[in-house]
Amino acid sequence: MQITIFKWKLKITLFIKLVVLLVVFQIIIITLNGNSHRVSVQVIEQDIQTSYYNQLRFFMSQVENQVDQLAVNVLELEEDPTIKQYINSSIMEDLFDANKLRLNVLQKIKLQSASTNWPIDISIYSRAREEVISTRANVRYDDSIGELAKEQGKSIWKYKKLEGQSSGYFYTVRLEGQYLIEAEFSDTYIRNMLDNYEQDSKRTTFLYHPSIGFIGAYGDDPSYYNELRTERMPALGSHITEIDKQPILVSAIRTESLDWYLIDYIPLSEVVMPIQESRNFFVLGTVTLLFLGIMIALFAYRQVQFPMNQLVQSIRDIRIGNYSSRLNANRKDEFEDVFTGFNGMAERIQELIETVYEEKLRTKEAELKQLQSQINPHFLYNCLFYIKNMAKMGAEEEVVAMALNLGEYYRYTTRLENPMATLAEELQLIRNYLTIQSMRAKRFRYEIQMEEELLSLQIPRLLLQPLVENAIIHGIAPKEEGGIIRISGHYTSEGFVLRIEDGGVGLDDMQLEKLCAKMNLPLTDESGCGTWNTHQRVKNIFKEGSGLEFARSELGGLRVTIVCITQLEE
Repeated sequence: MQITIFKWKLKITLFIKLVVLLVVFQIIIITLNGNSHRVSVQVIEQDIQTSYYNQLRFFMSQVENQVDQLAVNVLELEEDPTIKQYINSSIMEDLFDANKLRLNVLQKIKLQSASTNWPIDISIYSRAREEVISTRANVRYDDSIGELAKEQGKSIWKYKKLEGQSSGYFYTVRLEGQYLIEAEFSDTYIRNMLDNYEQDSKRTTFLYHPSIGFIGAYGDDPSYYNELRTERMPALGSHITEIDKQPILVSAIRTESLDWYLIDYIPLSEVVMPIQESRNFFVLGTVTLLFLGIMIALFAYRQVQFPMNQLVQSIRDIRIGNYSSRLNANRKDEFEDVFTGFNGMAERIQELIETVYEEKLRTKEAELKQLQSQINPHFLYNCLFYIKNMAKMGAEEEVVAMALNLGEYYRYTTRLENPMATLAEELQLIRNYLTIQSMRAKRFRYEIQMEEELLSLQIPRLLLQPLVENAIIHGIAPKEEGGIIRISGHYTSEGFVLRIEDGGVGLDDMQLEKLCAKMNLPLTDESGCGTWNTHQRVKNIFKEGSGLEFARSELGGLRVTIVCITQLEE
């Protein structure tokens, strides 16, 4: 029973199957979406890296084109005839011609200054005349300007910050013999380009020089500048790094004309935010579907699994013998017909079982009466033949003794109102019987060894007599020197046993095996009526496992054990 219940608990119910199926389905969807999201983010990041790096290169090319155009304008001035005339001529004596030449030079440099998108300031220094012509009114001749030309180095443009201000300007100085040309433009133009480049985006783009600092758009977040102050210069190209635990796309390009680095910072969280929001909505939808699935599974459990459990439990009750088990068929669904049909079937089974049980009891009672009627004539015939023989022999005392014992025997056996008797009464009958037998033959003796507690037990009438009779006839009688008959009994854990042993000729192994087999076969002429009847009576009256057992006795003959099981071990 415990094993059956344990197995039942291990069964996977429909509700568990539905929940497991839903969970597995959701896990598969989430896993696939997670992989898809990860791949999508990687692809987008790669595309963004390439796209933003190309944008930065294009922006850098625009800046360099502007700067290069400014350098070209300065070089063009050196080839201009008016400028050459001014540079190559000596000091004119005619003041009018000298002023006219200076005015023409000023017009030329103003025209050249305004010919580009970025107006520049141009100054021409003449060492021979010790004068300067400039687009700026406040410029004075300073011979130390030549030192700037020596500091120019390889780069065309140098940068200088204005004192007390965050802005500055780029300048270049060309020294040729007795003249020097200086050109400069404000970093405002670059800042404006950076500002336009950053417009409508979350990026931060700026120029950076390790020894000078930053040139950035107006209103830039200085956190990235601080990052560069504490970290090394980012590698050229495009890569992803973390700043304040946020993924940042960093692109860096070196400008050849200015010898600065153009750096671009883009927070990836802003770029991939739509994908993140889409993933969050998907996860939310998946969780909602999982919740709805569990609710549907609960509903299915309430409407399907719970009635199924009731039905299975009732079937188990019927299986273990509780035929009165019924289901509540007061339902408004398909199970109403199922429960009604089950109740009708259980009621019919109960009726059939009760009918069969009653018939079985009546049959068993008839079998007991028939068995008893078969046993009584068997013993009577033996006794009558004995009396007849004794009468022929003139043994009057034996005849009287036999008649008295036979009368006691029939007084005992004809009390049919109660087919049971105490073991003490049965043993008294055996003593009477053995006394009669000993009168016929002085070749055996008997012993009765019985526990006192057993004497009050109720056993079937004439249970021992046929076995004692067989012990005398088939065991002791064929043996010339006779023998002993021992009757004993004791309690066991399941009931009690009674033994009849003899010191007769006994049986070999094959005969014992055949005798044991015949006890469970239908009665035949070869089975032995008394022994077979006794075995069947014990089986019918006591519980399963009861009956006769045969073995060799230590006395030398056969030992017959009557096993009477009154209670089964749990």
